[in-house]
Amino acid sequence: MLRNALSVIARPLVAQSRSYATNIPGNFPGVSHRPTTKYGGVYTVTLIPGDGIGAEITDSVKEIFDHVNAPIEWEQYDVSGMSSSGEALFKQAMESLKRNRVGLKGILFTPISQSGHISWNVAMRQQLDIYASLVLCKSLPGFPTRHSNVDFAIIRENTEGEYSGLEHQSYPGVVESLKVSTRAKAERISRFAFDFALKNNRKSFLADTQLIPWIEYALFEPGCRHVASDIMGTNRANPAAMILSATMMLRHLGLDSIANSIAAATFDVINSGKVRTADMGGSATTSEFTSAVIQKL
Repeated sequence: MLRNALSVIARPLVAQSRSYATNIPGNFPGVSHRPTTKYGGVYTVTLIPGDGIGAEITDSVKEIFDHVNAPIEWEQYDVSGMSSSGEALFKQAMESLKRNRVGLKGILFTPISQSGHISWNVAMRQQLDIYASLVLCKSLPGFPTRHSNVDFAIIRENTEGEYSGLEHQSYPGVVESLKVSTRAKAERISRFAFDFALKNNRKSFLADTQLIPWIEYALFEPGCRHVASDIMGTNRANPAAMILSATMMLRHLGLDSIANSIAAATFDVINSGKVRTADMGGSATTSEFTSAVIQKL
Protein backbone atom coordinates (compact mmCIF):
# COMPACT_ATOMS: atom_id res chain seq x y z
CA MET A 1 0.00 0.00 0.00
CA LEU A 2 1.17 3.48 -0.63
CA ARG A 3 0.11 6.05 1.88
CA ASN A 4 -0.31 9.72 2.52
CA ALA A 5 1.62 11.60 1.14
CA LEU A 6 0.46 9.07 0.17
CA SER A 7 0.44 5.48 0.96
CA VAL A 8 -0.03 2.18 -0.83
CA ILE A 9 -0.25 -1.53 -0.20
CA ALA A 10 1.25 -3.58 -2.97
CA ARG A 11 0.67 -7.31 -3.20
CA PRO A 12 1.68 -9.85 -5.84
CA LEU A 13 -0.63 -12.78 -6.51
CA VAL A 14 0.96 -14.53 -9.44
CA ALA A 15 3.54 -13.01 -11.69
CA GLN A 16 5.42 -14.06 -14.78
CA SER A 17 9.03 -14.71 -15.62
CA ARG A 18 11.47 -11.85 -16.46
CA SER A 19 8.95 -9.22 -17.47
CA TYR A 20 6.57 -10.22 -14.79
CA ALA A 21 4.21 -8.29 -12.63
CA THR A 22 6.83 -7.90 -9.94
CA ASN A 23 9.52 -7.01 -12.45
CA ILE A 24 7.96 -3.70 -13.40
CA PRO A 25 11.11 -1.52 -13.47
CA GLY A 26 10.37 1.15 -10.94
CA ASN A 27 7.24 2.50 -12.61
CA PHE A 28 5.12 2.70 -9.48
CA PRO A 29 3.79 6.19 -8.79
CA GLY A 30 6.52 8.52 -7.61
CA VAL A 31 7.83 8.59 -4.07
CA SER A 32 7.70 11.97 -2.39
CA HIS A 33 10.44 11.12 0.07
CA ARG A 34 12.45 7.97 -0.53
CA PRO A 35 13.45 6.45 2.82
CA THR A 36 16.95 7.48 3.78
CA THR A 37 19.73 4.98 4.45
CA LYS A 38 21.97 4.60 7.43
CA TYR A 39 25.74 4.88 7.19
CA GLY A 40 26.87 2.35 4.59
CA GLY A 41 23.72 2.58 2.48
CA VAL A 42 21.54 0.30 4.62
CA TYR A 43 17.76 0.79 4.66
CA THR A 44 15.78 0.15 7.83
CA VAL A 45 12.51 -1.67 7.10
CA THR A 46 9.67 -2.47 9.48
CA LEU A 47 8.87 -6.20 9.46
CA ILE A 48 5.55 -7.57 10.73
CA PRO A 49 5.57 -11.36 10.09
CA GLY A 50 1.86 -11.72 10.85
CA ASP A 51 -0.11 -14.72 12.08
CA GLY A 52 -0.18 -18.36 10.98
CA ILE A 53 2.63 -19.12 8.53
CA GLY A 54 3.88 -15.54 8.62
CA ALA A 55 7.00 -16.25 10.66
CA GLU A 56 8.06 -19.10 8.35
CA ILE A 57 7.68 -17.25 5.07
CA THR A 58 9.31 -14.07 6.36
CA ASP A 59 12.22 -16.22 7.55
CA SER A 60 12.58 -17.29 3.91
CA VAL A 61 12.86 -13.66 2.86
CA LYS A 62 15.44 -12.90 5.53
CA GLU A 63 17.50 -15.94 4.53
CA ILE A 64 17.49 -14.92 0.85
CA PHE A 65 18.30 -11.29 1.67
CA ASP A 66 21.23 -12.42 3.82
CA HIS A 67 22.52 -14.57 0.96
CA VAL A 68 22.57 -11.67 -1.53
CA ASN A 69 23.76 -9.16 1.08
CA ALA A 70 20.72 -6.96 0.52
CA PRO A 71 21.29 -3.64 2.36
CA ILE A 72 18.27 -4.11 4.60
CA GLU A 73 18.09 -3.92 8.39
CA TRP A 74 14.86 -5.20 9.92
CA GLU A 75 12.86 -3.74 12.79
CA GLN A 76 10.63 -6.70 13.61
CA TYR A 77 7.37 -6.50 15.54
CA ASP A 78 5.45 -9.73 16.17
CA VAL A 79 2.01 -8.14 16.12
CA SER A 80 -0.84 -10.67 16.18
CA GLY A 81 -4.47 -10.27 15.23
CA MET A 82 -5.48 -13.23 17.37
CA SER A 83 -6.05 -10.94 20.34
CA SER A 84 -6.81 -7.26 20.86
CA SER A 85 -4.54 -7.19 23.92
CA GLY A 86 -1.42 -6.34 21.90
CA GLU A 87 -2.25 -2.67 21.41
CA ALA A 88 1.05 -1.47 22.90
CA LEU A 89 3.07 -3.60 20.46
CA PHE A 90 0.87 -2.46 17.58
CA LYS A 91 1.55 1.18 18.48
CA GLN A 92 5.29 0.46 18.48
CA ALA A 93 4.99 -1.10 15.02
CA MET A 94 3.09 1.95 13.76
CA GLU A 95 5.77 4.28 15.10
CA SER A 96 8.37 2.16 13.31
CA LEU A 97 6.43 2.38 10.03
CA LYS A 98 6.07 6.14 10.37
CA ARG A 99 9.80 6.43 11.05
CA ASN A 100 11.01 4.06 8.31
CA ARG A 101 8.22 4.78 5.79
CA VAL A 102 8.49 1.28 4.31
CA GLY A 103 7.42 -2.11 5.64
CA LEU A 104 7.01 -5.80 4.80
CA LYS A 105 4.02 -7.52 6.35
CA GLY A 106 2.44 -10.95 6.57
CA ILE A 107 -1.30 -11.53 6.95
CA LEU A 108 -2.84 -10.54 10.28
CA PHE A 109 -5.80 -12.58 11.50
CA THR A 110 -9.11 -10.78 12.04
CA PRO A 111 -11.51 -12.80 14.26
CA ILE A 112 -14.74 -11.38 12.86
CA SER A 113 -16.76 -13.55 15.24
CA GLN A 114 -15.53 -11.50 18.21
CA SER A 115 -17.68 -8.42 18.72
CA GLY A 116 -15.70 -5.25 19.30
CA HIS A 117 -12.36 -6.77 18.30
CA ILE A 118 -10.03 -4.27 16.68
CA SER A 119 -8.75 -5.21 13.22
CA TRP A 120 -5.07 -4.30 13.14
CA ASN A 121 -5.23 -4.38 9.33
CA VAL A 122 -7.94 -1.70 9.23
CA ALA A 123 -6.32 0.31 12.02
CA MET A 124 -3.03 0.30 10.11
CA ARG A 125 -4.68 1.59 6.93
CA GLN A 126 -6.52 4.33 8.77
CA GLN A 127 -3.64 5.53 10.94
CA LEU A 128 -1.20 5.72 8.03
CA ASP A 129 -3.86 6.70 5.50
CA ILE A 130 -2.88 3.73 3.35
CA TYR A 131 -5.60 4.49 0.87
CA ALA A 132 -4.47 2.53 -2.20
CA SER A 133 -4.25 -1.24 -2.49
CA LEU A 134 -2.36 -2.41 -5.58
CA VAL A 135 -2.62 -6.10 -6.52
CA LEU A 136 -0.64 -7.41 -9.49
CA CYS A 137 -1.90 -10.61 -11.15
CA LYS A 138 -0.03 -12.37 -13.93
CA SER A 139 0.19 -15.95 -15.18
CA LEU A 140 3.22 -18.01 -14.26
CA PRO A 141 5.10 -19.75 -17.07
CA GLY A 142 5.36 -23.48 -16.55
CA PHE A 143 2.46 -23.56 -14.10
CA PRO A 144 -0.88 -24.10 -15.89
CA THR A 145 -4.05 -22.86 -14.23
CA ARG A 146 -7.74 -22.66 -15.13
CA HIS A 147 -7.19 -19.32 -16.88
CA SER A 148 -4.15 -18.59 -19.03
CA ASN A 149 -2.50 -15.33 -20.10
CA VAL A 150 -3.72 -13.47 -17.05
CA ASP A 151 -2.19 -10.00 -16.78
CA PHE A 152 -3.96 -7.29 -14.84
CA ALA A 153 -3.65 -5.01 -11.84
CA ILE A 154 -6.34 -4.27 -9.27
CA ILE A 155 -6.25 -0.92 -7.51
CA ARG A 156 -8.69 -0.47 -4.65
CA GLU A 157 -9.53 2.42 -2.35
CA ASN A 158 -8.63 1.17 1.09
CA THR A 159 -10.10 3.60 3.62
CA GLU A 160 -13.61 4.55 2.51
CA GLY A 161 -16.74 2.63 1.57
CA GLU A 162 -17.25 -0.46 3.70
CA TYR A 163 -13.75 0.08 5.08
CA SER A 164 -15.07 3.06 7.04
CA GLY A 165 -16.24 0.48 9.59
CA LEU A 166 -19.40 2.44 10.44
CA GLU A 167 -21.90 -0.27 11.25
CA HIS A 168 -24.17 -1.36 14.06
CA GLN A 169 -26.83 -3.91 14.89
CA SER A 170 -30.11 -1.98 14.87
CA TYR A 171 -32.16 -5.05 15.80
CA PRO A 172 -31.10 -8.61 16.68
CA GLY A 173 -30.12 -10.20 13.39
CA VAL A 174 -30.20 -6.90 11.47
CA VAL A 175 -26.96 -5.01 10.80
CA GLU A 176 -26.80 -1.60 9.15
CA SER A 177 -23.57 -0.50 7.45
CA LEU A 178 -22.89 3.07 6.38
CA LYS A 179 -20.83 3.37 3.20
CA VAL A 180 -18.95 6.67 3.09
CA SER A 181 -17.55 7.88 -0.24
CA THR A 182 -16.14 11.37 -0.76
CA ARG A 183 -15.27 13.14 -3.98
CA ALA A 184 -11.76 13.98 -2.77
CA LYS A 185 -10.82 10.38 -2.06
CA ALA A 186 -12.54 9.07 -5.18
CA GLU A 187 -10.45 11.48 -7.25
CA ARG A 188 -7.31 10.58 -5.31
CA ILE A 189 -7.58 6.85 -6.02
CA SER A 190 -8.56 7.52 -9.63
CA ARG A 191 -5.48 9.68 -10.19
CA PHE A 192 -3.30 6.99 -8.65
CA ALA A 193 -4.83 4.31 -10.88
CA PHE A 194 -4.46 6.34 -14.08
CA ASP A 195 -0.90 7.29 -13.16
CA PHE A 196 -0.02 3.63 -12.64
CA ALA A 197 -1.71 2.59 -15.90
CA LEU A 198 0.16 5.21 -17.94
CA LYS A 199 3.57 4.51 -16.43
CA ASN A 200 3.20 0.75 -16.88
CA ASN A 201 1.72 0.75 -20.40
CA ARG A 202 -1.58 -0.82 -19.36
CA LYS A 203 -3.90 -1.14 -22.37
CA SER A 204 -7.15 -0.30 -20.66
CA PHE A 205 -8.52 1.09 -17.42
CA LEU A 206 -11.82 0.14 -15.76
CA ALA A 207 -13.15 2.25 -12.90
CA ASP A 208 -15.60 0.47 -10.61
CA THR A 209 -17.32 3.32 -8.69
CA GLN A 210 -14.26 4.15 -7.14
CA LEU A 211 -2.86 6.10 -5.91
CA ILE A 212 -1.82 9.81 -5.63
CA PRO A 213 1.50 9.98 -7.44
CA TRP A 214 3.42 10.97 -4.31
CA ILE A 215 3.93 8.29 -1.71
CA GLU A 216 4.87 8.71 1.92
CA TYR A 217 4.45 5.18 3.29
CA ALA A 218 4.70 1.91 1.40
CA LEU A 219 3.65 -1.42 2.89
CA PHE A 220 4.13 -4.69 1.00
CA GLU A 221 2.33 -7.96 1.73
CA PRO A 222 1.34 -11.19 -0.07
CA GLY A 223 -2.05 -11.18 -1.77
CA CYS A 224 -3.83 -13.83 0.27
CA ARG A 225 -6.75 -13.70 2.66
CA HIS A 226 -6.08 -16.43 5.22
CA VAL A 227 -3.20 -16.95 7.64
CA ALA A 228 -3.08 -20.75 7.00
CA SER A 229 -2.99 -21.57 10.70
CA ASP A 230 -3.75 -25.21 9.84
CA ILE A 231 -0.21 -25.68 8.46
CA MET A 232 1.58 -23.30 10.81
CA GLY A 233 4.87 -24.73 12.02
CA THR A 234 4.81 -27.68 9.60
CA ASN A 235 7.34 -26.26 7.10
CA ARG A 236 4.79 -26.71 4.29
CA ALA A 237 3.98 -23.09 3.44
CA ASN A 238 4.73 -21.62 0.02
CA PRO A 239 6.94 -18.54 0.55
CA ALA A 240 6.85 -17.40 -3.10
CA ALA A 241 4.27 -14.61 -2.63
CA MET A 242 6.15 -13.17 0.33
CA ILE A 243 9.45 -13.37 -1.56
CA LEU A 244 7.91 -11.52 -4.52
CA SER A 245 6.38 -8.95 -2.18
CA ALA A 246 9.87 -8.35 -0.83
CA THR A 247 11.23 -7.81 -4.36
CA MET A 248 8.55 -5.16 -4.93
CA MET A 249 9.75 -3.51 -1.74
CA LEU A 250 13.33 -3.56 -3.02
CA ARG A 251 12.24 -1.83 -6.23
CA HIS A 252 10.45 0.80 -4.20
CA LEU A 253 13.80 1.47 -2.52
CA GLY A 254 15.57 1.69 -5.87
CA LEU A 255 17.36 -1.66 -5.45
CA ASP A 256 16.20 -2.97 -8.84
CA SER A 257 19.21 -5.19 -9.56
CA ILE A 258 18.82 -7.22 -6.35
CA ALA A 259 15.04 -7.35 -6.79
CA ASN A 260 15.30 -8.61 -10.37
CA SER A 261 17.76 -11.36 -9.47
CA ILE A 262 15.60 -12.66 -6.60
CA ALA A 263 12.40 -12.51 -8.67
CA ALA A 264 14.05 -14.27 -11.62
CA ALA A 265 15.39 -17.01 -9.34
CA THR A 266 11.94 -17.51 -7.81
CA PHE A 267 10.26 -17.79 -11.20
CA ASP A 268 12.97 -20.15 -12.46
CA VAL A 269 12.39 -22.49 -9.52
CA ILE A 270 8.63 -22.55 -10.17
CA ASN A 271 9.07 -22.91 -13.93
CA SER A 272 11.44 -25.87 -13.59
CA GLY A 273 8.77 -27.78 -11.66
CA LYS A 274 11.31 -29.70 -9.60
CA VAL A 275 10.80 -27.91 -6.31
CA ARG A 276 7.20 -26.99 -5.60
CA THR A 277 5.24 -26.85 -2.38
CA ALA A 278 2.02 -28.82 -1.85
CA ASP A 279 -0.29 -26.00 -2.95
CA MET A 280 1.40 -26.11 -6.38
CA GLY A 281 1.17 -29.88 -6.69
CA GLY A 282 4.59 -30.71 -5.28
CA SER A 283 5.97 -32.05 -2.02
CA ALA A 284 8.77 -29.60 -1.24
CA THR A 285 8.99 -27.90 2.13
CA THR A 286 9.27 -24.19 2.78
CA SER A 287 12.96 -24.65 3.54
CA GLU A 288 13.57 -26.63 0.35
CA PHE A 289 11.88 -24.00 -1.81
CA THR A 290 13.92 -21.26 -0.16
CA SER A 291 17.15 -23.21 -0.68
CA ALA A 292 16.27 -23.77 -4.34
CA VAL A 293 15.83 -20.02 -4.86
CA ILE A 294 19.17 -19.35 -3.18
CA GLN A 295 20.88 -21.92 -5.41
CA LYS A 296 19.59 -20.03 -8.47
CA LEU A 297 21.13 -16.78 -7.28
